[in-house]
Amino acid sequence: MNVLFVCSGNVSRSFLAEALLRQELRASGVEGVGIASAGVYAYPGNPPDSQMVDYLVKSGICYEPHEARGVTKQGVEWADRIVVMEKDHGLAIERAWPEAKSKIELLAKYLSMDSPEDDIPDPFGKSAYHYRLAQSQISLAVKNFARWIAQHAKNPDHRR
Repeated sequence: MNVLFVCSGNVSRSFLAEALLRQELRASGVEGVGIASAGVYAYPGNPPDSQMVDYLVKSGICYEPHEARGVTKQGVEWADRIVVMEKDHGLAIERAWPEAKSKIELLAKYLSMDSPEDDIPDPFGKSAYHYRLAQSQISLAVKNFARWIAQHAKNPDHRR
């Protein structure tokens, strides 16, 4: 399975989700999952948001060197699941690559089984509160998504 996380600039939310999923799957012993991230409005080469880097460091989570990347046709074709932070990100991908529609889902759907599918707001340039909110939402959703992947890896016929 290949997972592509997508947000706006690929420096905050999708960068964090990528690093957290790598950590969660490593801790669960799940192998063979490709993980990447991109942004629908990314400026390629931009460094990750320092507040997200600080969060990873304080949490003791290793992350790979990162530079922002834009969403590409190759990335969309590579991905089995395209996990977006906002509905608008999914719509932008769907407009550019209609064939990708069935691969797109909101990360927030993994917050809880009965949670409404909603956006995870962009904290970039906002207050510490906005960062804490995004970090906690992304962390919880990624933990649940990793559990789903681990269960799916053990039983490929399992459907959500």
